[in-house]
Amino acid sequence: MTSIPPLVDSHIHLYEFDDIELESLCKDDYVMLAVSDDILSSFKTVEIARKCEKVIPAIGVHPWTIKGEVKIDPLIDLINKNPVRFLGEVGLDKRFVPETFEFQLRVFKEFIELAETYKLGISLHAPDAWRDALEVLKKSSVRVVIFHWYTGPLDLIKEVIDEGFYIGINVAAKFQKKHAEVIKVVPIERLVTESDGPYRYRGVTLKPSLLPELVSFIASTKGLSEHDVRIAIWSNFSKILKDAGLLL
Repeated sequence: MTSIPPLVDSHIHLYEFDDIELESLCKDDYVMLAVSDDILSSFKTVEIARKCEKVIPAIGVHPWTIKGEVKIDPLIDLINKNPVRFLGEVGLDKRFVPETFEFQLRVFKEFIELAETYKLGISLHAPDAWRDALEVLKKSSVRVVIFHWYTGPLDLIKEVIDEGFYIGINVAAKFQKKHAEVIKVVPIERLVTESDGPYRYRGVTLKPSLLPELVSFIASTKGLSEHDVRIAIWSNFSKILKDAGLLL
């Protein structure tokens, strides 16, 4: 019988957890892509990854933190001195911070250039700007992208998939109807799981411990066994890591 692979959390803000929680998460059966929100948290995320072999660090500047021009030189230095293969969380946001979209777009394009130069993967944030982000990506040579917590148009998913990109399904799918619909449309071969922990959504603190429930929900939605879903998600995530230059 095929052994059960670890659970995949393709988007988690580990730097926001305390030391006790971090120690527990590193011992549990998770492989985590840990994202950052700004320069300081990027350094913290890289430090966490040094201590926990199950953590893949992603560095970047979240669209919510962009108020004007952003200097990303410290992140370039971080890439040059550490085994960083992902940018995240980066992207565009017209839903929550539309007033800074012009600055967001400039910074996002800088990160795209950085990803092209160093052949990095991207964990993408793009509420209500999914098409905008996809159009920028289509013009680039970036090939490894996870559309984190995708809630965009269902008819755009085919374009995302055709580019070879992946869709992140959040543990909130069980109670976010729009996101649950995404599961039905995305081929299992292009789907990865995530928590976005410790983000609080509709009164629930999202965390990796909810991943088994999400796997069960995906299995039920797609008419698959939980075992087959675990295998598929691990296979997808392994390919993402390999294409970004990492091997587990």
